[in-house]
Amino acid sequence: PKEVLVMSSTGPWESVGGDIKFLRLKQRNIGGLVTDGSVRDTDEIINYGFPCFSYNTTARQGPAAMQPWECNGVVSLSGVTVRPGDAIVGDQDGVVVVPAKVADIVYSIAHGREEIEDIVKEELTKNPGPPGKFYPFMSGKIKVDSPLGQLLATKGITPENSNQFEGTANW
Repeated sequence: PKEVLVMSSTGPWESVGGDIKFLRLKQRNIGGLVTDGSVRDTDEIINYGFPCFSYNTTARQGPAAMQPWECNGVVSLSGVTVRPGDAIVGDQDGVVVVPAKVADIVYSIAHGREEIEDIVKEELTKNPGPPGKFYPFMSGKIKVDSPLGQLLATKGITPENSNQFEGTANW
């Protein structure tokens, strides 16, 4: 349950499945589907309620060769290697694969960045102005005396409790 199915396709325009095959994924309470192929019956997939990321959509039925060949194996999608246990993160902007062995630290970096972006947006909402004042904003490179560093200090975010500052990167 809530695991992501990653399917390698025989080609980007080939269907890996549609509503009948994906009904089983819904029944299994899947966390999502990612493929470098296409999918059919998009309206029904949306109604099934799990995220689906594909190269494209198609009305064509897939080739007979599009059958399960392996489960929990290593696959390559558009040149990206995906291994069992890797973290799959997707939203309307796309999908990223994070190797399992670094998933915790990548989460820490990303979560810290999200916190900081929320603070910057809050500040720019209260005091409209150009966002460039807080740039460059690179994780692990924020300078304490920069406008961004000073803003973060007012919110209690310092090099002592964040890996986002210059010299604090633990990756």
